[in-house]
Amino acid sequence: MAIDLQQIGKRFRFYTNLKELEMEQLVSITGSDETTLSNIICGKNFLLDELVAIVRNFNDLNPQWLIYGEGSMFKPMDEDGNCPDGHKGCLQKDKAAYLQQMKDMLIELDAAEVAKGHHADVNALKAKLDQLKEASE
Repeated sequence: MAIDLQQIGKRFRFYTNLKELEMEQLVSITGSDETTLSNIICGKNFLLDELVAIVRNFNDLNPQWLIYGEGSMFKPMDEDGNCPDGHKGCLQKDKAAYLQQMKDMLIELDAAEVAKGHHADVNALKAKLDQLKEASE
C-alpha cells in the first residue's frame, strides 16, 4: 500500500483542527520543531520516522487512519467513554460553527478517500459531526 504524504498531511491537519491545536501547542506537545510540523501538515517532504515520533504524543489518534486512511480517526474509547488519554470525550468544543468547519474539511478529504475506496469511513465521520452539531444546537 502506497503512502501518500499529502493525504497524511490533510488527515493530520483535520485531526489537529478538530482538537483545536495551534502550532505553538503542537510544538510544545511533540517537542518537534515548527518546520517539521508544518511540512507534515502541508504534506511536503518529511520522514515517516518524524511522523511516528510526533504521533506517539497523541494517545487518541489512530496511526492506521493517519497514515493509510483506514479505520476510525480516534482509537476506541473505554467503557466509561474516556479517550485513550483518559479525558472525557475526544472533542474540546462542539459549537455548531466549529462543526461546520470540520464538515467542510471532510468534503476536502472525501474526494481523496472516495478515490481510494474509503467512502464508508468518511460517511461515518460526517454522521458523527451531524450528531455533535445537533447536540450543540
